Amino acid sequence: MMNEKIIHKATWTAILLISLVILVTGCSSPKSGFSFEPKETIVWPTLPQQPRIQYLTELKGEQDLSSRSDEGLFGRIGSFLFGQKEPVSLINPHAIAINPQGTIYISDTSQGLVHIFDIKKQRYDQFSQTDGDTALSMPVGIAIVDSNVYVADSKRAKIFVFSDNGKFKFAFGTDHLERPAGLCYLGQQGKIFVADSAKHAIFVFGKDGTFIEQFGSRGLDSGQFNFPTKLCVDTAGNVYVSDTLNYRVQVFTHHGRFVGMFGQQGDRPGSFAHPTGIACDVQGRVYVVDRQFENIQVFNPQHQLLIALGGEGRQPGNFWLPAEVAVDADNRIYVVDSYNKRVQIFQLLEDIQ
Repeated sequence: MMNEKIIHKATWTAILLISLVILVTGCSSPKSGFSFEPKETIVWPTLPQQPRIQYLTELKGEQDLSSRSDEGLFGRIGSFLFGQKEPVSLINPHAIAINPQGTIYISDTSQGLVHIFDIKKQRYDQFSQTDGDTALSMPVGIAIVDSNVYVADSKRAKIFVFSDNGKFKFAFGTDHLERPAGLCYLGQQGKIFVADSAKHAIFVFGKDGTFIEQFGSRGLDSGQFNFPTKLCVDTAGNVYVSDTLNYRVQVFTHHGRFVGMFGQQGDRPGSFAHPTGIACDVQGRVYVVDRQFENIQVFNPQHQLLIALGGEGRQPGNFWLPAEVAVDADNRIYVVDSYNKRVQIFQLLEDIQ
């Protein structure tokens, strides 16, 4: 009789587990997942002019993807039994980088972490843990270096290096940096360029963290800076620096030799009030985010203004203290819309020059 009870209990336990699996994996409605396909047509400039840029979508958090990377079968069963975990949302996104596989990395200064959005696998993850028991404090810059992710932490005054899945590897810059604000990578030369806002200079390191050189000082002249924030490199190997409180963009060779500059303080098109984020695409166009104008301006390789979009607000194409911009290989434009707690994504429609 006792054996029959045990067998009966085991049978019902197995049936219950099988039922849970069916409910979790089969009967639940799957999320549609993240897509770049626009839900409506929003373009700049508006018709009847020839559209140049189209709004695609926005990314606000884990809820935009189908699943979390650490949620396997038992995780789904746990969610079914005890309720879903609250999805992680962007709170104060600041910097962005996209690797060649299309994975999006977004730093969040309020949460002290980096969000990972794997678009192809529709998976979300995050990382923050660095050396020992410490974590990122104020991650304000990100760059993809080969298969690694380099993160500038302005509060800890270091560059932290992680694998593409967020495993900490090493850190550098303590002996040189005071308040790193942004960084970029020049693959042809194997150089990491870091803008230091407190020292008003650009520091150059090797991929292993070896210090190479620095250039710049505080001032108004060519080659001098007033709180530089972000950087990018073009296909020719030139380094573009957002010289924020000099209201301009300066251009240098990878050796730090001054090449030229564009922009000035003002409220006319092509002028700046608080330029921060900057990006270059493969055609040599330069994209500059202005936090005060709350817009993005696109310049051709000769640094002439091509188009601008933005303005304060919450609608598509409006911004609230935007911080950074990135452009991927498909000419998709990602704007970190910090105080709207999102990243807006646009498509460049044609090869404008």
